[in-house]
Amino acid sequence: MAGLNFMHTVAQAWEAGKLFHIDLNDQNYARFDQDWRFGAQNLKQAFFLVKFLEDVGYEGSRHFDAHAFRTEDVEGVKDFARNCIRTYLILKERAAQFNADPEIQGLLSEINADDGSMNAFKGAYTGQKAAALKAHTFELKALGPRGLAYERLDQLTVELLLGIR
Repeated sequence: MAGLNFMHTVAQAWEAGKLFHIDLNDQNYARFDQDWRFGAQNLKQAFFLVKFLEDVGYEGSRHFDAHAFRTEDVEGVKDFARNCIRTYLILKERAAQFNADPEIQGLLSEINADDGSMNAFKGAYTGQKAAALKAHTFELKALGPRGLAYERLDQLTVELLLGIR
């Protein structure tokens, strides 16, 4: 789905109880149906997708809807299939490492710090919650100065994926 955040789409399907199968592959951003080997183009996106699936305990099938380069022979196609699975399993290990990393988890705790003022909007979707959220007045001057350390978190994620953490 060109231009959309696939991970968010998968999370929405999960939240709605509709995720029972997933096709895993890769592509250039804003292109569609390139069906490259899983993790071949956007490793960070593949990582967060695997992390999500593993974190929520997804037990449905994982299908690699992808194809080897057209120049591959039979052995190359077998390598392609093994490498899709290998990449998934490596990213699964990295997701566990991300979840256990004290610096990353400390940053996430700071980012997700909450004073409870938004609790009324959390949980399952309802029309009433949506209407109340639309009507809510946010104190932008109070929210603006708070840094969220996403640059630091992103760098730690990249270091983890590069194998230096």
